[in-house]
Amino acid sequence: MDLTKFTDEEKEIAKKQVATYIEIRSLIQQGDLYRLKSPFEGNETAWMFVSDDKSEAIVFYFRVLSEPFPPNKRLCLNGLDPNKKYRIVGTNELFFGDYLMQAGLAIQPEREDFTSLMFKLKAE
Repeated sequence: MDLTKFTDEEKEIAKKQVATYIEIRSLIQQGDLYRLKSPFEGNETAWMFVSDDKSEAIVFYFRVLSEPFPPNKRLCLNGLDPNKKYRIVGTNELFFGDYLMQAGLAIQPEREDFTSLMFKLKAE
């Protein structure tokens, strides 16, 4: 990418992406990494980072090609405290860690190719 050729809209997108990374940088650099879905075994991949004290986590999900009628999907998480309640930031959803690790998080990506989702979780 040549930053000098970015449009104003692309510059704003880049600014938001940098701000998001700065916000989650310490969790990514110092948290425990869990690989949830291998990129070598299918159309999806997912991983997550969990803080040492298990008070916060961030989950990334990626899908390469869309499906015409995708089934309801759940992504089982890892490394959370089973007894803590976790809020999905930006929503009113609150789940125990054991639920997220056993039943999983509902995944509903956009119906287009090359989609990604990011979930931030905070313990309450």
